[in-house]
Amino acid sequence: MQNPQKVYQRQAVKNASPMQLVVKLYDLVLQATYREDEERVKDILATLIESLNFDYEPADELFQLYKYCQDLARKKEYGEIREILEPLRDAWDQAANKEKGSRNGISA
Repeated sequence: MQNPQKVYQRQAVKNASPMQLVVKLYDLVLQATYREDEERVKDILATLIESLNFDYEPADELFQLYKYCQDLARKKEYGEIREILEPLRDAWDQAANKEKGSRNGISA
């Protein structure tokens, strides 16, 4: 029998928009900082780096920021990583919610 939580999580990922997936990655990396899991932090940041589209302007800045956060993880500076990424996570979440609302015909 499948674990219901894993089934729910898998379905949530399948139904998520690209922006919602970015928010989920931010949530995972922030959770990893609280657990002080250096390898997980660096792996998730690598995934965020791989997902950057350099055809758009903020990609270069985000690339530098993610690389800096990977360096902070090596130094075990998890609080500073959270200070950097939490506001970005919130901004992505707002954008994802706005996008979701516009797809559903709801204006903010």
